[in-house]
Amino acid sequence: MKLTPDPQKVDSLFLYYIFSSPEQLAYIDAHAIKVGVPHTNLGILRNTPVILPPLAEQRRIAHILGTLDDKIELNSQLNATLEQLARTLFQSWFVDFDPVRAKASGEPEDSICRRLGLMPELLALFPAALEDSAMGEIPVGWKIKTVEELAKRVAMGPFGSSIKVSTFVPEGVPVISGQHLRTFMLEDSSFNFVTEEHAQQLNKAAVQRGDIVFTHAGSIGQVALIPNASQYDRYILSQRQFFLRPDTTVTSANYLIYHFSSDAGQHQILANTSSSGVPSIARPVSYLRSIKMLSPDKSTLDAFDDFITPIHSLIETNRAEMKNLAVLRDELLPKLLSGEIRLN
Repeated sequence: MKLTPDPQKVDSLFLYYIFSSPEQLAYIDAHAIKVGVPHTNLGILRNTPVILPPLAEQRRIAHILGTLDDKIELNSQLNATLEQLARTLFQSWFVDFDPVRAKASGEPEDSICRRLGLMPELLALFPAALEDSAMGEIPVGWKIKTVEELAKRVAMGPFGSSIKVSTFVPEGVPVISGQHLRTFMLEDSSFNFVTEEHAQQLNKAAVQRGDIVFTHAGSIGQVALIPNASQYDRYILSQRQFFLRPDTTVTSANYLIYHFSSDAGQHQILANTSSSGVPSIARPVSYLRSIKMLSPDKSTLDAFDDFITPIHSLIETNRAEMKNLAVLRDELLPKLLSGEIRLN
């Protein structure tokens, strides 16, 4: 359906916010046709009552709400750019081996530093040659290790009978589900909670900052890092998740999350997928432990963390601002539309 506003009577952006309001959506739902698949039609839409302040005030309301949405969108675009910057750095250092290949080719140090944006002391961390391995050419001195060798712990979420709707409470320890794993860093959106006592019973499925969470059934391939600036310091997994706790003495959580969210890492995760019934990863814990991957030397990983940590911090700051702006917009929306707040 399409609704074309009369510009002499109503501002189109104001009308968009009218129909985005919970009250208006509730009215349309209450008057929807319930036979078969619930639906609405143009007749219902045309007869939906709306309160219209003067056109000039409509534009002022739309401008305020639109400015908040524009800032939310700008932050979202900035975060996408920051994430791509981090992924590009990961690809250059740990997949394409650009610094190593440049040194091996005999390119002068100052030329490499200018071209790749590296300081000389950082370039010195990279080997000057490649060697053959079971995974193809890799930098000299770097190793091929299993995830088990890089992890303190790999474990499953609880059994389905241990955590269900009837166990949820208004506040307590948050439960991670697939909706929180839509990007490479955990999304601190709305949560279900379990009591502290119940969380203690599910302690084997408790995760913390620095852990990497995977989905093993349903939306398989989801993977996200719990960042240092997460809203909570402890979470409980739902029954469709499992997790990896990196051993930070030998590897980097940042390195692992970019690996497992890359094309190659996703291929590794999904290679043991069962397609019968609900898509799932067979034997997820033992399979993840067995995955082999490149393990760069720790000094190079530490340098990678030095670059990535400020990027992640800025992403988290932008996310927090987006959340606050959305709350402000949603609080202002009904007050502006109802006339409780007037813009003269």
